Order: sequence, then C-alpha cells, then structure tokens
Amino acid sequence: MSTTSPLLTSAILALSLIVSGVSAIAADSPSAEARYQSERAVCLSGKSNQDRTTCLKEAGAARDEAKRNQLGVGQSSFQSNAMARCSALPGDDKRDCESRVQGEGSISGSVRDGGVMRETTTVTVPDNPPK
Repeated sequence: MSTTSPLLTSAILALSLIVSGVSAIAADSPSAEARYQSERAVCLSGKSNQDRTTCLKEAGAARDEAKRNQLGVGQSSFQSNAMARCSALPGDDKRDCESRVQGEGSISGSVRDGGVMRETTTVTVPDNPPK
C-alpha cells in the first residue's frame, strides 16, 4: 500500500511539467552548433562588420558560451554600464550624458563607420543678458 501524500504527488507532477516545458523550449531554439554555422557563414561571406578572423573568433566564443548557457547573460547591463560612465561627469554634463544614453537627442554614424555619435542640444540663457 502506497503512502505518498497528495502534496508530494502534486509537487512531482509540477516538477515534471516544468522539466518538460524547459525541454520543449530547448528543442524549439536552434542549437549552439547550428547558430555557429549560420554565424560562420556570414563571416566567410564578408557580410559581417568585422574582419574574417575576428568574426570567426567571436562566433566560436558565442557558441562556447551558449553551450555553457551563458550566452546573453549580462545583456541588460549595457544600459547600466553606460549610465555608470555618465556618473563620472560633473553636474549638467552628467544629466546631459544620461539623457543621451536614454535615447534623447539625435544619433548618427554606426559602429561599422567607426562610432556612434549621440547629440543633444541644451539652450542656456545667461543670468544677466547683455543690454
């Protein structure tokens, strides 16, 4: 005669559903190797924004990180890193930097062209305007 409690049975059932859900998600996403092969093809075609050697190195590193389930970890920290760089600036410069990081102003250029320029315009009126 089994003495398994209904609570334990429910917990086991819930755990098995979670595991099967994670397995289904993993099955739906492309494997690390398939993604690597796709990225490698882009590198070899010359359509990436990097030289071939760097591109292949980065694709391999991404594959290795994906296999360790670390790919994408820290992606949300880009914004916080940019804001941290602004914190070194004094007063109004800090505020202006933070507004640019948050997307205000205009953006020109590209990484491929050597850099992205973020620009805001601040109009200031002197306390004692000339007469």
